[in-house]
This record gives sequence, C-alpha cells and structure tokens, in this order.
Amino acid sequence: MHDGSAAMPVGAPQLQAVLAVLLLRARTPVSARELIAAVWGDEAPAGALRSLRTHAFTLRRLLEPGRPPRTTARTLLTTGDGYTLRVAPENIDLAVFELRTSEARRARAAGRPERARSLLVSALDLWRGRPLAGVPGPYAEAQRVRLEELRLSAFEARWEAEIALGGHDNALAPLRALAAEHPWREPVHELLMTALHRAGRQGDALDVYAHVRRALAEELGTRPGPGLDRLQQKILAAGAGRHPGEATGLRAPARPYGPAQLPQDTADFTGRNEEVDRLCAALEKGRIVALSSISGMGGIGKTALAVRVAHRMRHRFPDGQLYADLRGTDPRPAEPMEVLGRFLRVLGVRAGHLPALPGERAALYRSMLATRQVLILLDNARDLAQVRDLLPGAPGSAVLLTSRSRLAGLTGATLVDLRPMARPEALELLTRIAGGPRVSAEPEAAAEVLEACGRLPLAIRIVGSWLAARPDHTLAKTAALLADEQRRLGALRAEDTAVETTFRLGMDLLDAEHIRAFHLLALPEMTELGAPAAAALLARPEREAEELCESLVDLSLLESVAPGRYRYHDLLRLFARQSACADVPGSERTAALTRLLEFCLASALGAHRAWLPDDVFPGNAAPLRSAGLGFTGPQEAAAWLLDEQTSLLGLIEQAAGDPCLSLTVCADLLLAADPLGRLGAQPYGIERAARILAEAARAAGHRTAEARALYMLGSSVQHRFAMRLGAPYLDRAVELCRATGDRTLLAHVLITRGGGALALRDFTAAHAMLTEALAHGRALASRGIEAYALGFLGLALLATGRAEEGLAHCREAVAVTRATRDVAGEANALHNLGQVCLRTGRTSEALDSLHESLRLWRETGSRFREGLLLGAIAEAHNLSGRPAEAAEHAEPARDIAEARGDAGILARALAQLGHAHRLQGDADRAREHYRRSESVFRELGLPDADDIARHLREL
Repeated sequence: MHDGSAAMPVGAPQLQAVLAVLLLRARTPVSARELIAAVWGDEAPAGALRSLRTHAFTLRRLLEPGRPPRTTARTLLTTGDGYTLRVAPENIDLAVFELRTSEARRARAAGRPERARSLLVSALDLWRGRPLAGVPGPYAEAQRVRLEELRLSAFEARWEAEIALGGHDNALAPLRALAAEHPWREPVHELLMTALHRAGRQGDALDVYAHVRRALAEELGTRPGPGLDRLQQKILAAGAGRHPGEATGLRAPARPYGPAQLPQDTADFTGRNEEVDRLCAALEKGRIVALSSISGMGGIGKTALAVRVAHRMRHRFPDGQLYADLRGTDPRPAEPMEVLGRFLRVLGVRAGHLPALPGERAALYRSMLATRQVLILLDNARDLAQVRDLLPGAPGSAVLLTSRSRLAGLTGATLVDLRPMARPEALELLTRIAGGPRVSAEPEAAAEVLEACGRLPLAIRIVGSWLAARPDHTLAKTAALLADEQRRLGALRAEDTAVETTFRLGMDLLDAEHIRAFHLLALPEMTELGAPAAAALLARPEREAEELCESLVDLSLLESVAPGRYRYHDLLRLFARQSACADVPGSERTAALTRLLEFCLASALGAHRAWLPDDVFPGNAAPLRSAGLGFTGPQEAAAWLLDEQTSLLGLIEQAAGDPCLSLTVCADLLLAADPLGRLGAQPYGIERAARILAEAARAAGHRTAEARALYMLGSSVQHRFAMRLGAPYLDRAVELCRATGDRTLLAHVLITRGGGALALRDFTAAHAMLTEALAHGRALASRGIEAYALGFLGLALLATGRAEEGLAHCREAVAVTRATRDVAGEANALHNLGQVCLRTGRTSEALDSLHESLRLWRETGSRFREGLLLGAIAEAHNLSGRPAEAAEHAEPARDIAEARGDAGILARALAQLGHAHRLQGDADRAREHYRRSESVFRELGLPDADDIARHLREL
C-alpha cells in the first residue's frame, strides 16, 4: 500500500489478507462470512468475527488518517454485517494494469504494435515481485494463481509486440529466462523459437522445439501442441540460407498460434444474409461479451450459419477460437465440466493442474479468458444450465451458441430463431449443388422437391448431392419419389457410397496393427478416449497405444481433441464399427471391451476411495485384472470422475446390452462413477443408464446387479424430488439386498428411501428405515453411512415428537463428518441440524448452521445444493419474522432452480417468496408465487401442495 509519497506498512498477515479481499473486490459489499472464509478458511477460530472487527478498525485508521468524526466521506464502509472498500480504480495497480492490457489488445487488433508495446511495458512496470506474497488464506492463494496468469499473459503479449516490431534480439534473454522458469508453457517456447528464427538462428530455434518435445514426452507423457508443431514445420520449410524475414510466413501477429478449432466453413453456404449481418454486428460490439444464440429445428442450418459467422469474424479475436459440440440432442449430452477441461487444456493448463470442482474450473476458465480475445463456438446446446459455466466473464471474448431450444434466459444475448429457407434461397442452394441448367430446365419439379424437403438446408443438400451423382435422373422423378410420405425419410438419408470408398482408401495405408487399433477403438460407446483407456482397450503399453492413435490422427482417421485424448467423426466411427463386426472375431471384440470395462472400474474405484476415503464402497467388485489409474488426492480423483462420467455411462449402457460382458462389473462401475451425486453433479444420462442396466440384470436373473442399478435409479429419480416415482425402485432394491445379504448396499438404500419418506411425511416408516441404516453403518464401521443416517434420523425424531433426541443425533452427525473431513457430508449434516434447531426455537444456531452449510456447498461448486440451502435460509428468516431477508435468499434460490430445471427447489423457493410477500402485506404477489409453487408440488406428488393450497385459501 502506498500513500502517494512512501510505502505504508499494513501490519499483521491476517490484516493484509482482509485488505487484499477488500481491494480485489473494491466497491463491492463483502459479508463477514465471506471475509472469514477468505482469510481463515476451514480453520476459522471461534473468535474470527471479533478478530475481523478489530482488523476493520485498524484498516480504517490506516486508510482514513486524521478523518474527522461523523463525516460521510468514508473509505471503508460498513455494509450489512460486512464491509465495502470505496476506492477509485485508478488507485489500484491491478485495475490500472487490466485497463492498460485491455487497451493493448485493442491496439494490436487495430494494427498498432508500437502502441500495444508501450501500454504493455507500462502495465508490467506496475508489478513488484510475486502477487500477494506472504498474504495468508485460501482467497489469497486462489488469487495468486489468477494474478500470475495475468502477468505471464501480459509478458508474452509484450514480447510478441516487440518481435513484431523487429526487436527479436531484445526478446531473446527475457524469453529464455521465462522458458526456463515455465518449462511447460508452450506459448513462451513458440515466442522464443520465433525470435531465434528471426535472428537467423534456425538451428537454435529447432533445438528449442526438440528440447520441449523431449521434455514433454519424458515428464508428462504428452507431445507438443499444434502451435509448436506448426511453427517447427514453418521453420523447416523456410529453408537453409533464406533470409529469416523472407517468405517464411512468420509475421508474428498477436497470439499467432492460439487455438484454431473452428470446423471448416461450408463452401456453398447460401442465403441467411440478414442473420449473418446481425450476428456479425453483435460480435463487433465493443467492451461487452457478445453472445448470440441461434436456435431452430434439426437440419435448419444452425451450425453452418454459426461456422460461417465465426470464420468471417475470426480477425476480431486474435487469441484464437474454441469449439465444442455439446451434443444437446444426444441421450448423454456433453458435461460442462468435461468441456471446460478440454478448453483449459487447449488454453495451456496441464491436465494434472485442472481444478476438480465445477465452480473452480469455471472460475479458472474465466480468469484465463479475462486477458484474451477468444471466439467460442458452442454448438448444439441442450439448455441454459449446460452452457452457463462455458461463458466468459469479462469483455473481449465472445460466444456463438446454437441450440434447438430458444435460450431466452441469456441476459444481453442476440437471439436468432432460424426458420426454413426462403424459396429463392432454397432454390439457389439446390442450384449450386445439383447444377444450374438442370434445375432451370425443370422449375416446377424443382419447386416440388424443395417443398418436399421442407426447405431445410440439410435435406436440400442430401437431395442435391444425390442428383449431382446421377446426371441422368430427372427432378421430376425425384419429386415423385419424395411425394410418397412413406418413402420420403428413407430417400432423404445421406447414404453415398463414395464416402465409404474414401474411408477404405484411407485404410489401405494401414498395416495390420493400425487396422486392429482402428477397429477396436471404435467399439466402445464413449464420446472420447484418453490414452490410458486406449491402452487398456488395445492391450498395449500406454506409450505404444498413444503412438498408434497419433498415427491414425495423422491419416485423418481419428481426431485429437486434446493431448492424449481422441475421438472419431460420427461417420468414421460407424464405418470402423461395421468393419470391425465384419473383420474382427467376436471373442476379440468381447475381450477388448472387457479390458476397457475393468480398467474403467479400477480407475473409478480408486477415484471413489480418494474422494471418500472413510466410506465403505456399496458394491462388491469382482477381482480385476487392471490396476486402473492412480490419483494423488480427492481433487484429482473428482476431476477425473466429472470429466469421464458421460463416457462411463455410455459404456455401461453398451455393456448392459451385451450378454458377453459382465453385469457385475457394469453395476459396480455405475456405483463407483457417482460418489458426487450428493453434490448435484449427476450427469444427464444417469437415470437412463441405471434403467437399462436394471432391465438387463432382471432379464438375466442377476439380483445383485439389479439391486445396485435400482438403487442408482431410485436415488437419481429422488434427486429431482420425484419421491413417489423413486420409491418403488428403492423398495425393490431393499428386497433384493435382504435376499442376497448385501448389508452395505442395503444401508445406502435405506438412507435414500428414508430421506424420501421424510419428504412424503411418512415419518414412522422413515424412522424405522433410518434406524436400521444406522445400525448397519455402525456394524460395518462406515463413518459415512453413520453420519448420513444420523442426520436424517434427527429429522425423523423431530417429526415424531422427540426433538431433543433429534438435535443430539444431528450434532453427532456434524461431529462425525468433521472428524472424517467429509466436506459434503458435513454440509448435509449442518443442513439437517439447522432445520432441527429452527423448529426447536434455536433460531440463531439454525441460521449459523445453514449459512455454514451454504458456504461449504458453494466451495464444492454444487449449484443444486446452493439453491436448496438458500431456500432453507429463506424459510428460517420467514419463520423468524424477517420477510425482507427471506425474499433476498429465496429469489436467487428460485433463479438457480429455474436455470437448472430443479423442480423441487423451485417449488420451495416460490413458497418462501409467497410467505415473504404475505408477511409484507402484498397479497397479490403472494398469491402469484403460491399458485406456481402449488402447481409444481402437485406435479411432484409432494404433500407440500396441500400446505400451499391452505395458504391460498387464507389470503
């Protein structure tokens, strides 16, 4: 801190930590709870609030020396129970730094490298050593990572500008130092190679590439990214003896080798001029995040339009383009965590450094985009919840988003609803593909063809391509074929044999080992494969398997989505799988999928144990021949589970339908893949996978696998508050567990079923089931089962008139989870404790418990649980006669529930809003919220609907 003439000592480390939070969130209110969590984290002492008040008093004396009493021009304001630091942005070095780097980006984009260099030099002059050095607390640690990334990005941009201005010699020393400090940061090595090449030192530049390639292979088991590869090829292509600046293609524009993931533009793109202009104008807007949502039915041309606009506007985003197919229409859409992982790896984050929790991963993504200008194309989104964490948080970058749904909840977005092509545009597209003379010779037949196609671009392309391949076929015959509605869809399929011929030409280049890999890698129903999974599938060492995959990538028979991760184009996968069925013996295909299943189960079990080390796994895994992946801690394990969950579910569905594969392994994999379900992080397809597995197990008479699948199915259904729908699955699972003697799974099922019974107000049944679950948990020495049973049993005891016993059970549950460091378990136990305290007159303790539970859930990144707790806190305020505070918590709970589609949380939040407005005397608004709440509760079959109906009658 500086007073304008000299540095001012701040004082104790914790005082520095408080000041750091307030400065980095300047002009924004920060609550006392947030400050305590930021400074002390989980180790907050009992007197933390008192210490915080003391630090605030000390800061006021430092920040407001000589301030007369009772004046209004305060620098540190008390807002609610927290504080707001009122300081102008120009007085904060970080704000000035960010302003200058932002101006530098605009100067680079405008072709003014001198101005960009000057701004970046002045921005970097503001740095003094490591950011927040010596400042304690979890907030400071997280900010150190973010701030260091900002500094490194600015440093790279500064020397890019220097090289662009011919100062390559000046850049060599600082770039060498930075490359030594950050050996895995590929953009730095790209800059160093460029500077060396421009200085006429081609050999040294290639040595840098060789060193990086060798280090990546030996230390990380990966290879250089596409940027370094392209640069090496350009240097090699420049040729010996050529002047380094002559015809090399190395002009070093701003971020010349950023990600370039856009699909190829459509050469014969036709029409949509108004939409193209509108979207381009949105992306041209200044310092806003331009977000364009393109919705419409399948085949309407959403992707083609988005790709056309993205290519036209790519010059506005010098830091590159990111692309993801979100597979919104698939049974298993892409998980946001999985997409964030791919994007972060492309942006330079090593796989082992990816945050494990959704909130942390999204925060790092936004931080890395904060100083970049990147265009993000998100294709085929399912809903708003799927894309929310994929949106940048700062100006500069932009998003193009396609979806079959109209995502009207996107604040500030430019929404474009596509319709079928206008007749002139549709005719122009058919003409371009099938040929002008041919179409003009049969105008009436052409019109009939277009109407039969519904003027959908995809259908027009299929018919046009079919006609182009058959010059003797008339449009009249085609129109007659399409006129038959029974045959129309069959005729509108793209089954061009030339595609298969092209694929077979590619296979002719392969030897036997590569053909085997091409076939086997296509067998699993997984969206993509990592190198370790490919190694298990192929029964080859990981290095050898990766080399096989890379060879297939080089031949365009496989796609590399990130270092060490691979997938097929849909048509290639279909071709490879059909070829495998024809050419690979069934026993070999079964053996390959068995190896993959066992590898995935071994890895999932390892992740499960790393995340929940004190919990007893509810399955009974068969002996496995695979060791699976190892994990260094719960964060890495959770990250792997979240990244791979969708692929694991696809594999489970596939294996459940194959009588040659083990249902026991499938059932254990389903259990092991979802220890994070309690966080509300369940993927879209978990119910589907569990249902398919349950049906297969029942048909095969496999009671153990059926019980596990029914448990996962019932718990997943109850997760969305459909308690009556979930109960039969869980009741059947209980029967099967008793029949097979599976006490561990039985305890888990009873807890889940007991929680559902509580929601349905069948308190006697809930008490019996939870009491039995507690006994099983203690007999099995499972602290996790014990804690969850205790917490829910406390609620059951409260409901049956034994409140003090219930309170004791809930407090014991909190103690157990704290002893085992089970964060999610502690948050759940605190929620239950808060509910019991609230209904026994301990309002202060109830609010403390609920707020602490909310803080813990927010740390896990669970929006589901955050919405649940906000609603619970709103209820506590309503019952305490504080309707304004209740509404403040119920409104964000409602917003979260609406964005995620969580009906149960939505109904509860609406009920609390109704109560709050009723207490404030606004009967009309109370009635509006009550009616919505009652409707949702009725749909869910919950007895709360009758409570809301009574409130409506009383208004």
